[in-house]
Amino acid sequence: MEKDKEWFAEWFDSPYYHILYQKHDMKEAEFFLRNLVTHFNPDKNAKIIDLACGKGRHSIFLNTLGFDVTGVDLSQQSILAAKEHVNEKLHFEVQDLRNLQMPAHFDIALNLFTSFGYFDSFETDLLVLKQIHSILKPNGFLLIDFFNTNKVLDCLIKTEIKEICHIKFKISKVVEDGQIIKNICFTDMGHEYCYSEKVQALRLNNFKELLQKSGFDLTNIFGNYALESFDELQSDRLIILARKKDVR
Repeated sequence: MEKDKEWFAEWFDSPYYHILYQKHDMKEAEFFLRNLVTHFNPDKNAKIIDLACGKGRHSIFLNTLGFDVTGVDLSQQSILAAKEHVNEKLHFEVQDLRNLQMPAHFDIALNLFTSFGYFDSFETDLLVLKQIHSILKPNGFLLIDFFNTNKVLDCLIKTEIKEICHIKFKISKVVEDGQIIKNICFTDMGHEYCYSEKVQALRLNNFKELLQKSGFDLTNIFGNYALESFDELQSDRLIILARKKDVR
């Protein structure tokens, strides 16, 4: 592994990432996305950007509902796979959320399934949100789907082994310097590998501060994919909807 690469650039471009997470539940994702569409009833002509889209499964599904969707991700391998599905209203690009090279023509920005907080500082989080702000139309919406840090920390499984495709992934989790760190080690074809996932342990107050500083008004908070109320101790998710402030 290249030691100078950031952990997410290294791990998300690895084939082992896709092996470990191949059983992500698409039914759950579709349930969530259908609920969002039903609840908020966005205009059918709305342009949606799916930030940190991976191989584009959520972008692809939203496109089947008739929306014009652009998926962006830092992983070249993921975007290469996603581009097999492109059409007139479905697009994919390699982009870094810290430096989005796109026009301000999106009505809705989605950041789904804990794809935020991968960086080491609030300053970088703030930079990302300002970049998202810059590509949204006036009064455009941002939806962030994050885990509920309080519940994750309360229920943290420190060690486990998952065997997938004859590979035994040894997974350990620790909390250090405000980050939840998952270390993933395994052996394949006689080679030993170790990767890490690092996500900031952000709570609702952190997001409120970041959104306010980056030019967003918080409009809704939900605690699960059924869009029920958020409970800081019991909810599985922290789902935040914010609107780009009017610039005057």
